[in-house]
Amino acid sequence: MLTELSKLIDVQEIDKVIQEVTQGLARLPEELKAGEVALEELKAAHAARLQELEDLKAQRRDTETEMADMEEGIKNSRQRLMEIKSNIEYKAMLKEIAFKEDQRDQRETRILKFMDLMETQNRLIAEQIGQMEEQEAILVQQRQEVAVQVAKLQRELAELEERRKKVRKVVPAPLMKRYEFIRQRRNSSAICPVHEGVCLGCHMNILPQQFIDLQKGLEILQCPHCQRI
Repeated sequence: MLTELSKLIDVQEIDKVIQEVTQGLARLPEELKAGEVALEELKAAHAARLQELEDLKAQRRDTETEMADMEEGIKNSRQRLMEIKSNIEYKAMLKEIAFKEDQRDQRETRILKFMDLMETQNRLIAEQIGQMEEQEAILVQQRQEVAVQVAKLQRELAELEERRKKVRKVVPAPLMKRYEFIRQRRNSSAICPVHEGVCLGCHMNILPQQFIDLQKGLEILQCPHCQRI
């Protein structure tokens, strides 16, 4: 019985390592998520800034069209000015031309402002491209490192699974079945030691007679409370 229990303990130790390796494999892709999220955020910010630049270009084009129309209007007004005979009409036309020139100058100022804003946007866009390239390079490096770790852990897992198969062959099938059942139910160790009559799995006292039988080592017993071996 002690030999069978010893082998079953070996199985449990292997299972613990298998669980650790499996959890490690599950965590590795998560390590990439932060970098991937950061890259997606950079791309979203880049797309938004590109749209802002396009909006500025459209506003500049519209303003340039307005300015061209005003230039044409000023030109026509000046031609009409040459034909006016009345002093009152002449002054009115001068006032109209001055107003149109003021409106044109305002459009010109707006165009210059758009040009400054576009220059700033282009500079920021260039910076964003650099940041995205840097983040992509970091991700490439991280993916390579994770791939190496995954391959290593997968090899370890395969070796552990092979060791487990060999060890469980010497464990009687009913005992192995009982072990698997308890392990799945408890989602933890199926075999726990007893210290001074206390099961260290559930920290409850086992029956005195059961503790005496356990010390004899003649049979494999289970805790009456948590059912662990």
